[in-house]
Amino acid sequence: MKNISKLIEKSKQLHQAGKIDEAIEKYKILVKTIKNNSQIYYLLGTGFLQKKNYKQALLYLTKAIEIKDDVETYYNNIGIALSQLNNNEEAIVNYKKALNINPKFIDANINLGIAYKKVINFKESIKYFNNALKLSPNNYKIYNNIGNLLRDMGEVDEAIKSYDKSIKLKNDNAEAYNNKAEIFLSKKKFVDAIEMFGNALKIDPKFPYLFGKLFHTKMHICAWEDFKDNLKKIERDIKNNEKIIEPFPMLSLIDNMNLQKRNSVLYNNIAFQKQERDTKIITNIRSKKIKLGYFGAEFYNHPVLQLTRDIYKNHDKTKFEVYGFFHGPVKDKLHFEVQKYFDNFYDVTNQSDEEIISLSRKIGIQIAVNLTGYTSDSRNEIYLKRVAPIQISFLGYSGTMGTDFIDYIIGDKVLIPDKYKKYYTEKVLTMPGTFFPNPANIIISNKNFNKKSLGIPNDSFVFGSFNNSYKITPDIFEIWMRILKKSKKSVLWLLDNNKIASNNLKKECKRCDVDPDRIIFAEKLIYAEHLKRFEIMDLFLDTFPYNGHTTVIEAIRRKVPTLTLMGESFASRVAGSILNAIGLEELISTDIEDYLNKAVELSQNHKKFREIKKKIENKNALVLFDSKKYTQDLEKLYFNTIEKNL
Repeated sequence: MKNISKLIEKSKQLHQAGKIDEAIEKYKILVKTIKNNSQIYYLLGTGFLQKKNYKQALLYLTKAIEIKDDVETYYNNIGIALSQLNNNEEAIVNYKKALNINPKFIDANINLGIAYKKVINFKESIKYFNNALKLSPNNYKIYNNIGNLLRDMGEVDEAIKSYDKSIKLKNDNAEAYNNKAEIFLSKKKFVDAIEMFGNALKIDPKFPYLFGKLFHTKMHICAWEDFKDNLKKIERDIKNNEKIIEPFPMLSLIDNMNLQKRNSVLYNNIAFQKQERDTKIITNIRSKKIKLGYFGAEFYNHPVLQLTRDIYKNHDKTKFEVYGFFHGPVKDKLHFEVQKYFDNFYDVTNQSDEEIISLSRKIGIQIAVNLTGYTSDSRNEIYLKRVAPIQISFLGYSGTMGTDFIDYIIGDKVLIPDKYKKYYTEKVLTMPGTFFPNPANIIISNKNFNKKSLGIPNDSFVFGSFNNSYKITPDIFEIWMRILKKSKKSVLWLLDNNKIASNNLKKECKRCDVDPDRIIFAEKLIYAEHLKRFEIMDLFLDTFPYNGHTTVIEAIRRKVPTLTLMGESFASRVAGSILNAIGLEELISTDIEDYLNKAVELSQNHKKFREIKKKIENKNALVLFDSKKYTQDLEKLYFNTIEKNL
């Protein structure tokens, strides 16, 4: 018995010293030796909780409660494990049991506030945060969590005030700095975001995904110091399974499908754990009409809706029932206009995952199309819990999601050729042409633009790229500068995404020994006018590794030849997919020197340029805008997918 007591004490000492793996091994010996000791099971479960092994934590904490059911910390910790396993309803039950035992238990009040926030019950969330504040008025964790709640409620200015209170109470508060930075990033206050992310990183260099957020924010303003060293760190850390960068910002930095898949799988394994994965619930598969659900945050004047709206309009309503599920913060004129194309359109923004899933299953949705992926305002937990028997990733996120709950991704033979399918956790549904949808018609301004009115020299060849600034890497910009040097009477026409980025690009021009006046920045215009002014551009220069997607289509719609550099990743092959579909493979480069040489040749060889221009002006390009044919091809994929799952 004395030896057992020593082992218990030794195990606790290891645990307290942070040697959790060693402590866990000792606890495992103890639970085999000592029967019905709830504390040992509790300590073992808590060790697994700290290691983020939530299923094992749940197992041992449950055993602790079976032995002794009147200890508040047991229920609180099992609540944490359940919440991390995306079972917030059961977590709430356990937190309340903890409070029944000890109403003044601060952690249980805080955790109830967090859990209620996750199930979109903001009223109950603030109630428990306020309870916690009464018990502990100077608790920095409470103010940080209130900030998170206010942010989810759309009250971002009040959220910042709450984060500031949290920071004032605890200055080395990496989480509050990170949360504040994310708001600044969403508001495009890039300098403020960089400062806050930087503060958080100094406090905790290992804070999950913080390094990638800071790097991505700097890319928005084209601040490229230590760019290559930062890339090497990201590549090295992904190989070591470190939480260094989230999937979306990685798309614009690294064209390596093996690393992209590895990073997405790691992110998925952390973010989307579940007690038990629901098996596919195949319901109404043999119904007369296929019930399609399009789920997304982008049902407003956003590229995803601009590109897909004709699909909803053109679906064969004799064969399909089409439902929209909106979970985003923005409602505008287009948001309300598009609803007429659906059999029913639901705003589920303020509904919990369970409520959305219940609604979908009640309707009998057979195919759920995820339009958001890993972009803003996603609700990926609904797919984790199986919102529909068949779940498809489409358009909104340009890569593999690395999950076992997204069944398919829509691509084409150029976008995802057979040799790259192994880098996708999804099965690939292959469209016969390009996977990229487009509306048949779009409003274009009648306003007359000319070079002089846009500040462009009349005798210049106009290279242009209206892609977002974060897609411009130092490598691609250096090639653009080399192109300008070799094409004497040429300018580079870029979008003025933000003044800091524009000024930094001017400085890079000087560093590359190019006159900064050879970059012309296009101010932001209303969309119809923006499309109209494309006609002034001679050649669209694509970015790499994240191509222009919507911008490339806009250029081609306006008869502007587009030169792309194609790699292996989804994001770097979209423009190649589009150009291949209209027979302009000669504008697809697969190495940087070929890209440079083609750009220079087209600016100097007038005959060659006219031939390319003629090709893009002929009827071949119209295939991209045949939205009825595209929808029919997409419907065939849906039918085939249903047949495979019968």
